[in-house]
Amino acid sequence: MRIDALDRSELAAATAVLAAACAFDRAADVADEKLFGDGPTGAARALGAWDGDRLVGVAAVAGNRIRVLAVMPDARGRGTGSALLARCEELARTAGQTTLRTLDQPGNYLAPGIDERNVDTITWLERRGWLRAGEPRENVLIDVRDNPRVTAARAVELATRAASHGYEVRRARPDETALLDAVTAEFGGAWPFELARALAYPPSGVHVALHGGAYCAFAAHDGNNRGLGWFGPTGTWPAHRGKGLGEALLLACLVDVAVHHARCEVAWIGPRPFYDKVAGVAADRRFVLLTRAL
Repeated sequence: MRIDALDRSELAAATAVLAAACAFDRAADVADEKLFGDGPTGAARALGAWDGDRLVGVAAVAGNRIRVLAVMPDARGRGTGSALLARCEELARTAGQTTLRTLDQPGNYLAPGIDERNVDTITWLERRGWLRAGEPRENVLIDVRDNPRVTAARAVELATRAASHGYEVRRARPDETALLDAVTAEFGGAWPFELARALAYPPSGVHVALHGGAYCAFAAHDGNNRGLGWFGPTGTWPAHRGKGLGEALLLACLVDVAVHHARCEVAWIGPRPFYDKVAGVAADRRFVLLTRAL
């Protein structure tokens, strides 16, 4: 067994590993993004595990997060996963990190943690000294086709209602860097990074509300897990909350997602009743975060 750096030229083999190994996440569909894509603090370190010439496992660590770690089902039980995990911990420790976390890197995350149905992986990590941290996180799924609350006509209706109160609701332009500056100043964090990626998703996956030429609210899709139709981030400036802008922008994004997907996944939700009221929650997913002190 050999553990070494994974090169982008081996993406096809790595994608096959993720397709076979990840039963609860569509990791194979975003393999390049998770293994090699940048995050707000830089690129990940991608690793591979080879049994002879065959790639049987992959992992990626970025900062203090393990973005992904997967081993072919027929190669498990021989220490491959443990070797990849140990190398991820070593890389993080060498980079000066004092703790390591599972999956939830702001700006470039496969999921907010490990799907709670993935009991084997959770217990595998716990046996190796990883501990659960905080309460489970929740994603919700919204049906965006054949849903009477998710229609282009309703999106227009909500935008028109906002216009009657002096707000312009529209799609952001791909080159609208002023939005990134405004979100950086008001909210900071990883949101500007995700918005920049969503702006580049054709057509722009960001919708905004303005009043007097100033940004008041925004919502985005496909800024993370690009191509999977995930919603977020979204935010409204405090002075403009309660005006229906969040609802109008959410609907605009859901109508976009419906072009390619039957469902939209909303990650790391805040107020679940808001999504249930606007579009109806069809299902949910819960995730466990695990951490390890280095």
